[in-house]
Amino acid sequence: MPEMPRELREALRSVRSVGVITGAGISVESGIPSYRGKGGIYDDPEEGDRTVEALSAPTLHSDPQRTWKVMATLGRQAQAAEPNKGHHALVNIEATVERFTLLTQNVDGLHQRAGSTNIIDIHGGMDQLYCMKCALPAAAQDFKTVINSLKGIPRCECGGVLRPDVVLFGEMLSAKKLERMNEAFYQNTPDLVMVVGTSAMFPYIVEPVLFAHRRGKLTIEVNPQPVLANGVGFVLAGSAGAYLPQVAAALSGKPVEPNEMGN
Repeated sequence: MPEMPRELREALRSVRSVGVITGAGISVESGIPSYRGKGGIYDDPEEGDRTVEALSAPTLHSDPQRTWKVMATLGRQAQAAEPNKGHHALVNIEATVERFTLLTQNVDGLHQRAGSTNIIDIHGGMDQLYCMKCALPAAAQDFKTVINSLKGIPRCECGGVLRPDVVLFGEMLSAKKLERMNEAFYQNTPDLVMVVGTSAMFPYIVEPVLFAHRRGKLTIEVNPQPVLANGVGFVLAGSAGAYLPQVAAALSGKPVEPNEMGN
């Protein structure tokens, strides 16, 4: 099992506030494919392009059945998965430090199921459905029920098409969530900013850690295939399950237990 550098372990002793940014990579150990990279949903360029097109706002409006078919597949994968050691380590970190913010691109709900609370789910979540026509929440239907009995296009009582509260390609991010991100990572930059399991394709995801690094804050990338080597202080080239329990243990001042470590 790879271990963190001693220098990093010592630096973590003075950390009182933590900001974490996660991408699809943290859920790979739960059995959910990542989006990019080897074995990812977009690994095959043609199939990836078709998936992106299906998960776009124009397709949802013109061919909602196509969008729902892909969303149902992704949703069933998320339902079958369980939070892994990386997810649980973040829960322990939140309980240890004075201030904690988790910014996630993921819509699989695993952070919430693990027990993390102060979450900015910048791309939304699949748990809540609302109507594209009347804009009301679908109180009588939830995403799990819909995808497990999906036979066509799920509809509201008013006849409008239902959709989950997620950000599709071509849609704007929530202004309220961007405001929360700005306050947590820019106005009150944490002592430690850590980016985990993301290809860092979106500027709003990568810039908070680069900003913290420029300000002299402690910064870490945890990724089997690191992408920010020149923009962070420490690169931990491995899985979240291997390294996040070590970070949590160092912050708490306790030794990491063998059963808390990933493979």
